[in-house]
Amino acid sequence: MHCITNPKENIHCQITLPQSKSILNRRLVINHLSDGAAITDLISDASDVLAMQNSLLEIGKNLNHESVAEINVGNAGTVMRFLLALLAVTPGKWLLTGSERMKQRPVKPLTDALQQLGADIRFLKNDGFPPVFISGNRNLRGGNISLNAGISSQFISALMMIGPYLKGGLSIGLQGDIISQSYIDMTKALIQKSGANVSFNGNELNINEGNYNKNDFSSLLEPDWSAAAFWFEIAALAPEAQILLKGLKAESVQGDSVLPSIYEHLGIRSVFVAEGLLITKSGLPRVEEFNFDFTNCPDLAQAVIVTCAALGINGCFTGLKTLRIKETDRIAALQNELGNLGYGVNVVGDQIHLTDTIPSGYQNEVTQEVKCYDDHRMAMSFAPLALLHHKICFNEPEVVKKSYPDFWEDMQKAGFIIE
Repeated sequence: MHCITNPKENIHCQITLPQSKSILNRRLVINHLSDGAAITDLISDASDVLAMQNSLLEIGKNLNHESVAEINVGNAGTVMRFLLALLAVTPGKWLLTGSERMKQRPVKPLTDALQQLGADIRFLKNDGFPPVFISGNRNLRGGNISLNAGISSQFISALMMIGPYLKGGLSIGLQGDIISQSYIDMTKALIQKSGANVSFNGNELNINEGNYNKNDFSSLLEPDWSAAAFWFEIAALAPEAQILLKGLKAESVQGDSVLPSIYEHLGIRSVFVAEGLLITKSGLPRVEEFNFDFTNCPDLAQAVIVTCAALGINGCFTGLKTLRIKETDRIAALQNELGNLGYGVNVVGDQIHLTDTIPSGYQNEVTQEVKCYDDHRMAMSFAPLALLHHKICFNEPEVVKKSYPDFWEDMQKAGFIIE
C-alpha cells in the first residue's frame, strides 16, 4: 500500500512522461507484419507494451508449428484485440488467453468480423469471450465487412493493421456512431506512414492490399498525452503550479492532446515551449459548471471528472460507454470512490453527473483509502487528491506499471511524500 501526503502547496517540477503505449503497441504490430526483425530491446517498461513485445516474440518462435501455442496477454486488453486479428493471418495454431478479468471482456464483434473474412476462430469457454482458438491463415482473403463502431475502436484498429496483408485488401463499413475516432485516426496515420494505402470517407474505411515498409521503429513515437492528464489535474488542484511536461508537442496523432483545451476551463494555461509543454495557473476564474462528451477521448475521463469533483464544479459527462469494459467498470469505480470520499456523484445509465458537494473532511487528520480495482488510471487520477486531503492511501499502487511505471517516483519529484 502507498500512502501519499503533500507537504508543499506549490508544485514546480519537470516531468518526462512515458512513451505513448497506444503508439508503441501499434508500431510493434506493424513492425511484426512487415517481417521486421524481432524487437528484443526494452522500448518501454510499461506492462502493456511488455505484454505485446513478449507475445510477439513468442509468436515468432511458434510460426507454422503443428502443436498449439498458448499466448497469454494477462490483463492487456489492447494486446488481446490486436493479436486476435494478427493471429488470424499468422500461420500456426494459437490459443489466445488472458487474466480472469480479460476473460470477462467481450471480443465477439471482432471475431465476427474476422469470421466474415473466413478466419478459423472458435471460443473455448464462453461464447464471445477469451480464451480463443485461432488457426492462422497467411492467405486470408479480404473483402467487405461491417462492424459496429460504437463498442471499441480497438476492434477497428486491429482490422485496419492487418488490412494490407489480406488478399484484395479490406473495406470496413462502420455502423452507428463512431466512438474514440481519434484512435482510428491514429492507426490510419501510423499505417500510412508505414506504406499502407488507406482512405477514410464517411463511415467507410478502405485499405488496399500491399506491404509495410521496414522503416525506423523510433519514428512517430511521442510522449503519452493520456499520462499528461494527471499532471494537468495536479496543476488544477495545487494553489500554485509550474509543471514542464517534456517532449509534448502541439502536433500529435493522439486524440488526448485535447487536454489543454479542456483544462483551460478549469483554470490552467498551457504554453508550448522548446522543451515541451508548460502548464501553469491561468489566473482566470474557473467555470462553475463543465459538461463534456468523452466519446473521442475516454481515457481522459477519470482525471477530468475527479478534477471537477475536487474543485466543486458541477457537470454532466457523457461518451463513457466504453468505460464499462475496461480494466474494471470505470463508471462504477468512479462512483464508488468519489462517493466514499464525500463527493456528490450520480450515475444515470452511462453518464456521470457531479453536484457541488464538498467533503467535510478536507485538510483534517483523517486518512482516506482508495481502491484501485486493478486499474492504473484509478490510482493515478485519485493520487492528486493528496493536495486536498490529509493523506490518501492506495491498496494496489503497482497497477500504474500498466502505462506509467515511474508515476510514483515522478510524484516524489513534485514534492509528494509516499510512505
